[in-house]
Amino acid sequence: MRSVILALCLGAASASAATILGFGAEADYYMPMASGDFSYTNNGVTTATHFSNDTTSAYQVGLFLEHPLPLIPNFRIDLTPDSSFNGSGNKVTLNQTDITPYYEILDNVVDLDVGMTFKVIDGKIEGVTSQSFKEVVPMGYLSVAITPPLSPLSVEGNVKYLGYGGDSFTDARVKANWKIAPGLAAQAGYRYESLSVTNHFGMNANVDFKGPFVGLNYRF
Repeated sequence: MRSVILALCLGAASASAATILGFGAEADYYMPMASGDFSYTNNGVTTATHFSNDTTSAYQVGLFLEHPLPLIPNFRIDLTPDSSFNGSGNKVTLNQTDITPYYEILDNVVDLDVGMTFKVIDGKIEGVTSQSFKEVVPMGYLSVAITPPLSPLSVEGNVKYLGYGGDSFTDARVKANWKIAPGLAAQAGYRYESLSVTNHFGMNANVDFKGPFVGLNYRF
């Protein structure tokens, strides 16, 4: 079993190292909607919020770097700052920073990446009682992209997931890209986040955040 795991890791590192040096950036206007229940307890004080399809306007930014160095993972960072939702009696603001080292397994018509995301959640609850929290959540990462030859259109999807002891956290995106200039593409897609937690990190939650986004990306 150890030899199999080692072979898979070396194969992933070799595949990752086969790519040329590249980087990319993307920025989106994001329109998420919140539904479900979220509560946070700190120092014996509990703040409970119910979301009933509450919507907001936000943005999300992503950057990545791929390189030809063997064994060293590629790197991606995604930012979703200041997403504020007005629930029942409280305003909840979330800042998310996703730090993702990953390996590129395939790089052709089909692009396949695997890695791990460290999601930093910095939250603030404002209401009768104001509270703040910050947690780092490790999540598995999988990304797939399909780019037909000679086509200006490509499709991508990625998922970050953690499941343990009945709790789960999912952050998934799917999008289509349309090339409009060398290296530059317009993109449109949908993002879905689901948090189901019972008595962990001071939280009890069964809440979804989901909505469409549109933006631009540049890749070199």
